[in-house]
Amino acid sequence: MSSFCWFRRAGILVSVGAVVLTCGCHQAAEQQPEAGSQALEAAPQIGEVSPINGAGRSQAFRVVASHPAGASAINDVEILIDEKMTASGSGACWIDVNPLKSVAARKEDGSDWQPSVPIGSAATVASSKCSVAASGVKLETKGNELAVTLPVTFAAKFTGAKKVWVVASGPHKHSGWQERGTWTVN
Repeated sequence: MSSFCWFRRAGILVSVGAVVLTCGCHQAAEQQPEAGSQALEAAPQIGEVSPINGAGRSQAFRVVASHPAGASAINDVEILIDEKMTASGSGACWIDVNPLKSVAARKEDGSDWQPSVPIGSAATVASSKCSVAASGVKLETKGNELAVTLPVTFAAKFTGAKKVWVVASGPHKHSGWQERGTWTVN
């Protein structure tokens, strides 16, 4: 038996600081390596994130991630928006997208995720910092790339200069949190 780990969440984080992703381990029977298994072992890469700066109460943020094993190997894309990044993400607008499945918002204290809702549904995920209408989440795949568009509306009390962080996860590794923009919520 061998064990391998996969990351349960990845995404975009807007804040300053560090975030620790947890990983779950799974026991698997010993198998012959499959074609492309090296590609699956690789970490996803973050490509274009737009807009890279701006201001407003709402914005559709677009994140492009790629994986050598193809877009379907990207398990999650997260975005975090806040003045600083903290390990728990408490106080941030933190959204997770599980491609082709669901979207979720981080709980207020950063301890866990709110219940997810299906992408394309009439439901909205929300925290006291921001909300995302699941009906407006767009996913586009092309070869190794996955583009995620998130229509984010910021809460009235969540104002000021913010930073935007993003992360993507694959079956075994993640891209690492990357600061990829600034946004002023007014």
